[in-house]
Amino acid sequence: MSGIEDLINQFNEMNIIKRIIVGCCAVYLILMIITLLGHAILGIPWDSYTEETPTDYTDFVDLDLDGNGGLSFDEVKYYDHNSEFTISDSDLYSIFERCDKNGNGLLIGGEYDHYVISVKNHLSDLKAQKEKAQREAQERARQSSSSSSSSSSSHSHSSSYDSYDGAETCPYCGSEAVYSSGNGYRCAECGNYISNPDDLNLNYEEGYYELTLPSFI
Repeated sequence: MSGIEDLINQFNEMNIIKRIIVGCCAVYLILMIITLLGHAILGIPWDSYTEETPTDYTDFVDLDLDGNGGLSFDEVKYYDHNSEFTISDSDLYSIFERCDKNGNGLLIGGEYDHYVISVKNHLSDLKAQKEKAQREAQERARQSSSSSSSSSSSHSHSSSYDSYDGAETCPYCGSEAVYSSGNGYRCAECGNYISNPDDLNLNYEEGYYELTLPSFI
């Protein structure tokens, strides 16, 4: 008892800051002990995204076409995520492999929850990339307009689509609002997908005719 009393006396002699620090450490230690007991006694899994954890999504049964209780990559890759963006099969498969914790080729229970959340995060990243590309294009257009207005009136100004100025320019519409999408690029203005990065080096007129006319011309 004397040891406990000594600890209490030492605690009472501390200033308010030290008391707060010691109190927080004590609470953290208690929570850790409760967590360890929960895992050891109740069998609570460490990872909530496991096969043993029930899924929170009711569409799991609808996607399980063969009724084996797990979702293969073929069963989930065509799922409509209700988004304007398209994720490439390679990116989807990378997400699938990361969520398939035991590598059995099936998403079961919480693994499917992890997959859905990961896909949503990936779509959010694509949206952020598009918005960033649009902002950068608007800023370049503003700077170009400011530069043009300050130049001499004796200089003739050609269309902004007549030549490539070094920026990543869409070969279909000439917009610079181009962002990375999957294994290629997508234009935020016209929505076209550019699979070959070399096409971004074409100017508007060259790109339009080369990519839209038949190959035999």
